[in-house]
Amino acid sequence: MTFSSIIIKNIKFNFKKYIAYFIANSFIIAVLLMYGSLVFSKEFIEGSQTYGLKDNLMSMLVLMIAFSIVFISYTTISFIRYRGKEFGVYLTLGVTTKDLRKILFIENILILFASMVTGMLVGTLFSRLFYMIIGKILWIENFRPSLNIKTYSMCLVIALIIFLINSIFQVIFVGKLSIMELIKSSSRAEVGKNNFIIGTIALIALITALYLFPKIIKQEIFRESESVMIIIIITTIIAPYFIIGSLISMVNGVLVNFKRAYNNNILVLSSLQHKFISYKSVIYLVLILAAAAITFISMTYSMYGTIEKDTNNRYPCDINFIENTKLNKISGQELKNIIKASGGEIKEHKLLESINLMDYRAYEGRVMAYGRNIAVISQSNYNNHMGTNVVVNNGELVQVSNPSRGNKFKDSDIIINFNDFSKQEEQTAKLEEGNNARIEDFLATMDKDSYMYVDKSKKKYLEGLYTNEFWSLDYYRGTALIINDEDYKRIKEKLGPQVVSYDHLIKLKDAKDYKSFNSISSKLKKLNHGDESLKPEFKQQILEKSIKENGFMLFSSLFLGMMFLISSGVVLYFKVLTGVDDEKERVKKLVQLGMTDSEVSKVLTKELTIIFFTPVVLAVSLITYFSSVIYGVVPNGEYMFNKSLCVFATYIVLQMVAFFITRGRYIREVIRY
Repeated sequence: MTFSSIIIKNIKFNFKKYIAYFIANSFIIAVLLMYGSLVFSKEFIEGSQTYGLKDNLMSMLVLMIAFSIVFISYTTISFIRYRGKEFGVYLTLGVTTKDLRKILFIENILILFASMVTGMLVGTLFSRLFYMIIGKILWIENFRPSLNIKTYSMCLVIALIIFLINSIFQVIFVGKLSIMELIKSSSRAEVGKNNFIIGTIALIALITALYLFPKIIKQEIFRESESVMIIIIITTIIAPYFIIGSLISMVNGVLVNFKRAYNNNILVLSSLQHKFISYKSVIYLVLILAAAAITFISMTYSMYGTIEKDTNNRYPCDINFIENTKLNKISGQELKNIIKASGGEIKEHKLLESINLMDYRAYEGRVMAYGRNIAVISQSNYNNHMGTNVVVNNGELVQVSNPSRGNKFKDSDIIINFNDFSKQEEQTAKLEEGNNARIEDFLATMDKDSYMYVDKSKKKYLEGLYTNEFWSLDYYRGTALIINDEDYKRIKEKLGPQVVSYDHLIKLKDAKDYKSFNSISSKLKKLNHGDESLKPEFKQQILEKSIKENGFMLFSSLFLGMMFLISSGVVLYFKVLTGVDDEKERVKKLVQLGMTDSEVSKVLTKELTIIFFTPVVLAVSLITYFSSVIYGVVPNGEYMFNKSLCVFATYIVLQMVAFFITRGRYIREVIRY
């Protein structure tokens, strides 16, 4: 028998075992080909520079490449380890270690070539669908980048790097093993210990972390304590590893009190007692990969799914800008004329007057100042603007927020300071970060009848789309304070017109009328002599930017998440199938004891179900719990959580499909003894 015939027969014999390895390699190459093609797309790069996506694209591509190298190297070494008996036989027949390395080297070349051809072919065939999806997600019409020689060259280089790293690992691994170790490696049970005490401690630590997490998120305990949150995250990541090894012992401890259930499953439990120790690392790896995948996909999908709703909450009007005594001095009629000349039409134009004062808040006995001025609106102006009937008594206020803002400072007192500006500058200088003053000390520096101190018990809260959000050096919109007309008049007379501003809020007949917006922008820039500190904002432009930024993250997370999910499935599939020889020996003994093939199949199915779905249940349960807590305190949280549940359900369905595929193959291999 020639050396080449040995290789061919070897590949034929192990062909079924190669399938998962081959499919994983091909899938990864196809993904890298399609995703990497964006790097060489002139259309995408030009657009990504506009929205700052280019760096994210490269970072995600590097992450995918690094993961591909690690994953394929891991599966390669695992595959070699479980072919130890075969390699040991070769060595006893006179095949040298050098020849063995040569066999593996040639096998690698053949798999690399086959995977590369298949992966590039699949990537090329599905590229049009791929570009159509990304164009849909990013709102890019007619997005048609083409695959070119640079894309294929990049993919080839990545494949060669993976091949070289695999070859190095194989040389090192094979060189360290003796003949006896190779022969015994495929049938030797993996070393592992079941430490029930450590598993119990890990379970208690995990439960404690889960109990504390919502309290910290809601700032009920350990406020602004990052170290405690880091400890909780680390505990959540590490604890499952020790719990998995002791899980069956814990289940045994419970079931032993239920004699019928225990006796019906004693064979399965005794087998799993060993398997959960030997499978511990693989189950944990699958858990981490699955948790990372569904976290990436669910979070980005839920964020992407709420973009339009969130944008409408933050920007109820199509165009907004602020007018003060110096900038953007334009009448409503002029605006109508500008838009009409551009071929557009104003559906509604509102003008909201407010005074703008430094935002002071008293919280837990300390005063904090925020850099931007907050809008203070009279109850009459607010009611006329919103068509409401809000009543505010003297010395009280109503805090109104756009729905997306929430009430972060709901428990704070409010100080409306209308001292002279020179006096306010001195006061603000004393409130730099780390030097927040005591309330009593701060109020002592203020002139009488030049401030309003509103206790939190005299505050009311409203949610309303009263204006578009806006940030600048001098103005903040999104939250405003509504006060009594008399208080408003007193402050306005005290400080003068320099604190008065007008929010221009325009709704267009066509919400996507860029031409009208550009005309207004040009006119205001001319009126302001080039000063764009208070330039107008366009909701459609903000929406498209958010779609592109979040859409790209969704798109990237989908691909990275799919790589993780495919990898987790392949790792478990490969681990299960490489243990077929051991299972065949056990099944022979069970048949000799009188069990039928049907009964053996049921036992194996139970074992496989528990092994396969333990990481799935743990991953989904933990991520669902953490997601429910986080989404419970963020705007649109319930809507985002429902989006995440769709991702979790999809993942479970995919895992069920993978389970039935693995189960069918596993049962056929084992019972065919």
